[in-house]
Amino acid sequence: MIDMNLMYEDLPESIVVSGEEIPIQTDFRDYIRLIDMLGDAELFPNEKKYLVLQYFKKRPKDFGEALDALTDFVVMGALKEDCDQEHSEEEELENQKMVYSFSYDYPYIFSAFIHDYNINIRTIPYMHWWEFRMLFDGLSKDNEIKQRIMYRSIDLGDIKDKDERKRIEKIQRAIKLPEDVLTDYDIGDAFEW
Repeated sequence: MIDMNLMYEDLPESIVVSGEEIPIQTDFRDYIRLIDMLGDAELFPNEKKYLVLQYFKKRPKDFGEALDALTDFVVMGALKEDCDQEHSEEEELENQKMVYSFSYDYPYIFSAFIHDYNINIRTIPYMHWWEFRMLFDGLSKDNEIKQRIMYRSIDLGDIKDKDERKRIEKIQRAIKLPEDVLTDYDIGDAFEW
């Protein structure tokens, strides 16, 4: 695992597979499309494999290793501090429920980017996936998408007050995501055919 400091290092444009640097697609739209594709139950694994190959600008020799490297790129693994933290985060992701969907929550994500950054994500010609994720994670808490994330992430079992639990449960039902939305863990897991 490589630690990166993006204060002075460029965003990655490639991954390393069997010691060879392989250029990849990096625009955020490509990865939102990838997440949608991985969650598409109507696609067969071989169709998904073919579509994933389109993310490599040069065909990798070892597809399994390339998938691991691409998964690490998608979850921004190079920014992790150490392996111990990674394992605890992986375990946490396994138990985590999905609290947002780039497709389902699009109107709220779109308006939040306009509100906070004056960036129109529909018309911007290019934005690196990592840049998009960092901006998304840094959206202000007063945006609708951040409010939805906050309410979806609340564990009702942790709320002692009966009336407050009912209020939050009602909000959670109103903003519930479809069942087929993938978590970051699911995305990594979906690469295993």
